[in-house]
Amino acid sequence: MKDIHSSVREVAVLQEATEMILSSMDADTVLHQILLIVRNYFEVFDCAVLMVDAAAGELFVRAENGHSREHRTRFRIGEDGVVGHVASSKAPLYVPDVSKEPRYISSDPRVKSELAIPMLVRDEVIAVLDLESDKIDFFTDEMIGLLAMFAAQAAVALENARLYSSERRRMRQIEFINLIARSATSANDLDQLLPTLCELISDTFEGSEVSILLRDNNGSLVLSAHSGGHHPDPESYRASARMGIIADAMNARMNVLMNSIPEHIKNAPQWKACLHNSAAEMAVPLLSLGETLGVIVISQTQPNAFSSDDRSIAQAAGDVCATAIKNVQLAEELRRVANTDSLTGVYNQRYFHIAVAHEISRAKRFEKQFSIIMFDLQNFRQVNQMHGFDAGDDLLRAIAHLLACSVRSIDTICRYSADRFALILPETSENDVLAVQNKIINGLNALAASRPGTPVLTAAFGRVQYPANGSTELELVRHLLARIDRQKAQSSEAGA
Repeated sequence: MKDIHSSVREVAVLQEATEMILSSMDADTVLHQILLIVRNYFEVFDCAVLMVDAAAGELFVRAENGHSREHRTRFRIGEDGVVGHVASSKAPLYVPDVSKEPRYISSDPRVKSELAIPMLVRDEVIAVLDLESDKIDFFTDEMIGLLAMFAAQAAVALENARLYSSERRRMRQIEFINLIARSATSANDLDQLLPTLCELISDTFEGSEVSILLRDNNGSLVLSAHSGGHHPDPESYRASARMGIIADAMNARMNVLMNSIPEHIKNAPQWKACLHNSAAEMAVPLLSLGETLGVIVISQTQPNAFSSDDRSIAQAAGDVCATAIKNVQLAEELRRVANTDSLTGVYNQRYFHIAVAHEISRAKRFEKQFSIIMFDLQNFRQVNQMHGFDAGDDLLRAIAHLLACSVRSIDTICRYSADRFALILPETSENDVLAVQNKIINGLNALAASRPGTPVLTAAFGRVQYPANGSTELELVRHLLARIDRQKAQSSEAGA
């Protein structure tokens, strides 16, 4: 349970950080938000963002929350202090006791420990996030890991803010990136976000076909959204991922452009265009928190359709889209963890109430009915007493699997409490519900018979239908619980 809570906390912090950073593209606002998030979540003594001045070979303090650097604002890369070393090595450096670090430049005697993290964009250091504490060995491994992930997101936001202020590409990028950010903020899931991103990119690159491919659980690229008049062939993308523009972009970890695809190599075995009618293609990898989420492919039917500005805009789009996609993935994961029972893998009581409210709304709109079954295992406590809690947990997982095999894919299974389960069954009659209940009873009997020493598994059932037994969630649940209690009482009287 401790690991689960840690995971939820990490997802929540990263989600909030991403939402705050995506909400503004002004460099000063982004820097302020970076310092604000670090101060609120990590309570450091001093925090600063030092930007790279490539021409001078130096770092300069661009934003700070604290007072330890008020007498020194510039550091030579590779030479001055911990931050100069980090900017040169491109790797984080933690100093648990600054008095024992020869590279540390003393500026405030209250500082006892220091953590410097490079802020990288496409393997180039654009800034260093430097944190100091007035406590020795203040930063834990968990804090360092979370700060490193945050710095990666902050680097993308900072780079986009720098692009935002660039005169050459300012107008197109501002509109485009803000549209993506707003789409990401309003999207509830990837099914909603990805088609929107495709349309936005297609509108920016007029006459283009846009495809977004994301990695699945096996690491394979899967076509997840497409915008344009042609029907893409998934095999062409797979071929390109093996040897083509997608493979080149993924290996380089930056966008790759082929502005004129010769006719003789479009369908050659050694190199395939993603779309058979493409004359120019650009592939932009989606990179977030050091992870390659997927790739955006932009195809044109005319050769030399992309300018150098188009390539810069596409790279900015890829960075922002990756952050937006990661944010929605984090939100989905947070909802999954919050709504799922960690023991059995089915939904929990929290989601049960959400699902019932949703089903009531849907049933009202379409004038349909739905049913709910809830049951208690009456002798589950005997399993724990006879065989131990591990055996009891294993049995609950087996019952969840039994329920999954007993209902349709549109039905919802929830573990309502310790040994109480509930099923929400859309568009079912009383006879349908009775059939499901009998299937569960037979399954429980078979489950007990397959486990030597397991007592006969009996259950007290309650069934309700909407709208016959209630028009609100509260009424339906009250009827369910009352019917379960009544059946328990009848079983006790029969046993006596």
